[in-house]
Amino acid sequence: MKVARRLADLNAYGITHARIDERGIHFESELAVQLADGTVTTLRMPTGLDERLAIQRLLCGGDRC
Repeated sequence: MKVARRLADLNAYGITHARIDERGIHFESELAVQLADGTVTTLRMPTGLDERLAIQRLLCGGDRC
């Protein structure tokens, strides 16, 4: 079974945090997976370019953050 198919079968969702400081916008993304015993574990993952651009447009409008 392919990895993408196995991930689709899991109870999982992605989370992205964004913060702004004097150096710009910082992104942190993770995959949260609920395990069979009910616990949740998280795995760090890269934030996709489309997601970064959409968040930047939302936070900064047409201006540069």
